[in-house]
Amino acid sequence: MSSQKTSHLKAKKISKAIFQNMVEVAGDGIFVYQDRRFSYVNPAFEQMLGYSAGELMGMGFMDVVHPSSAGLMELLCEARLRGDDVPGRYEVIFLTRNGSERNISLSPSVIDLEGRPATLNIARDITDRKVIMQELEASNQFLSSLIANSSDAIVASDLNDRALLFNKAAEEITGYSAEELLRNKVSIGSFMKAGERERIMSILDKGTADAPCRLVGEETSLYIKDGTLIPISLSVSYVYQEGRPMAAISVFRDLRPIKAVQEQLRESEQKYRILVERAQDGIFVYQDHCFKYTNPKFRDLLGYSEEEYPCMGLKDLVRPELGRMIEARYAKRIRGEKVPEQYEIALKGKEGVWRAFEITPSVIEYEGRPATQNVIRDITAKRSAEKALRASEAKYRATVEHTGTAMMMLDEDFTIIFVNHQMEKLSGYTKQEIEGRMLWTEVVHKDDVERMKSYHLARRRGDKSVPSQYEFIFVDKNAKSMDSFITIGMIPGTKQSIVSIMDLSEFKRMEKELEQARKMAILGEMSAHVAHEVRNPLQKIKTGVELLSNSQGFDERQRRLLEGVTNGIDNLEKFVTQILEWTRSGEIRPKPHRLSNIIDGLTFNLKDTFADRGVTVEVHYDPAADTVEADGIQLRQVMGNIIDNGLDAMPHGGILSISTAFRKGYTFARGKDGFLADAVEIHIQDTGHGIRSDDIERIFHPFFTKKTKGTGLGLALVRKVIDMHRGEVEAVSEEGKGAEFIIRLPRDQVKTSGATVPEKPSDLGKAQSEETRGREKDPARR
Repeated sequence: MSSQKTSHLKAKKISKAIFQNMVEVAGDGIFVYQDRRFSYVNPAFEQMLGYSAGELMGMGFMDVVHPSSAGLMELLCEARLRGDDVPGRYEVIFLTRNGSERNISLSPSVIDLEGRPATLNIARDITDRKVIMQELEASNQFLSSLIANSSDAIVASDLNDRALLFNKAAEEITGYSAEELLRNKVSIGSFMKAGERERIMSILDKGTADAPCRLVGEETSLYIKDGTLIPISLSVSYVYQEGRPMAAISVFRDLRPIKAVQEQLRESEQKYRILVERAQDGIFVYQDHCFKYTNPKFRDLLGYSEEEYPCMGLKDLVRPELGRMIEARYAKRIRGEKVPEQYEIALKGKEGVWRAFEITPSVIEYEGRPATQNVIRDITAKRSAEKALRASEAKYRATVEHTGTAMMMLDEDFTIIFVNHQMEKLSGYTKQEIEGRMLWTEVVHKDDVERMKSYHLARRRGDKSVPSQYEFIFVDKNAKSMDSFITIGMIPGTKQSIVSIMDLSEFKRMEKELEQARKMAILGEMSAHVAHEVRNPLQKIKTGVELLSNSQGFDERQRRLLEGVTNGIDNLEKFVTQILEWTRSGEIRPKPHRLSNIIDGLTFNLKDTFADRGVTVEVHYDPAADTVEADGIQLRQVMGNIIDNGLDAMPHGGILSISTAFRKGYTFARGKDGFLADAVEIHIQDTGHGIRSDDIERIFHPFFTKKTKGTGLGLALVRKVIDMHRGEVEAVSEEGKGAEFIIRLPRDQVKTSGATVPEKPSDLGKAQSEETRGREKDPARR
């Protein structure tokens, strides 16, 4: 190989190394694109997109170019390789690895790579430049919009009096169009009075680029298109370039509207002075602790002359102990501090007579300095009338406060504006919670609200048919409902009404107890008759049937008939027994019992029944609630009745939960004889079919039942026994979701006024006592 050829190859290698180094360190992205894939990318392009060279080798434009232009890029690339005429530079939106968009300017060219055509692309990131250009354009648009929409006229002119800028406001004020000015049909100097432009230019010429002189807000005048000379406020300054003035910018405002307002103000001031001079209220201006102006009415009220007032201050007219406070209040008002906007004051007239006034001051500017303008009204007669009214009101208020009836006063918008002490006791709310804060609808049951609202509105329309007395349900602060009787009437000359409310709860309770006693008397008579006429024959029939069933000679059918008769007799006997148990006297024999023992005994005896019915029993005991003073036999019967009901409610199995809990200091509500005691709770819950909401309050009534074979006395007996223990029982249920019975008993019967609950004597008690004694004497009747 010749030395010349060797030198040529060496130069070629050096050139390639230089080129490769330049590409690798280039600030612009460089990539080669062939067969719809990147075949080479330099580090700058990797950094531009966030991908590595290895990742980009398997990608094409469809992977990194925005979907809106990826297809077009492929088409342009193929067209360029074919030699078609395509743009030599275009902008493309690339997507980086993290999904952000970059605006990139591409300059592609065709090269030969390994014997096949490809494109060499120079990529320059112009995202930041685009943002700057967009911001610049937005700024220009903002400035153009600001000039175009300015309410002040803005005019730019060169030093040869030619207009360069004439905005819309300038057109509206002068009547000239921008076209007339910009085409030099009219010169700027033609707007000015003779010599005015020269005067202004001479002022501006005194300045320099570093220390310019300006004309700011000077009042002058200019001619508009129709030849009228109008007043304007003018501001002018030079625009400098390289230290020399190149143009003048003028901003002016039409003062005609302001002049018109000033004229109206002068006229208004004249009208105001006439109004003040003839006002029926006293008016005075107070400045520097002296009277600066007084109207005739103020002078008449106190008897001083117009010449006397300038030497006086409020301290000379008020009581000495108030003088300093009044003057301090004036100083605070002038300083802008918070002081009363209106107040009452007593002033002494020239004749020494004190009169009451209502004064309303406000801060104004008087003769260029702050002062107060005061409107003063004589309220001496009004105060005397109010004093008499207060005395009368105090008398009636005392009467209302000490009456035994709950009373309140209602406004037209349903607001309660007054309540007496008895209403506080009835509702549980305080006066502060009610008066001016509550609506009367908040103490009325929802079922009565609409009816009573219609009465309220009709009464204020003057409808005489609206009842003034009726019953409704009152709701107190604790959501307790009370049957109540209302008497209501309108206060003459107002839209307000006065209301008195009587609690009928005790009356209703006594009425209910009387009706219950009447029913119990009837039931007592019936039970005594049943005990005498039914039970003894029933025992004889049962004995006869038992003898027959033990005899020989009966076939299977006849034996089944006898068993049916026996079961019927048992059911009838059980029914009679329940009646007698329910109507027994109110005696209990309490002594300490462990609830866990009673419950465990019940569940043990019913273990086979639970298994046959598919019922799972869950028991939880609170150790603090395990001991209770009660009649164990009757309490066992109570829980047995409830468990029987739960089993009937779960014919296909379920869960029966029994638990106990301790309640410290529980209040047992028993009419007016409620008491506070430590209590134990027994919860018995099933997962059966539940109880309808309409039936939940009736299930404890005698003979109420939804069972086909039920007597309706089981739960009635439960309530009676619990009442005898001075306790409570309640049912909680949702239809289809089971039921829960909660029994609450005083833990200690002795501490709750004895173990016997007194009941009113009745024929029922007598009949039951006789029946009990009869059974004790005659074993055949047991």
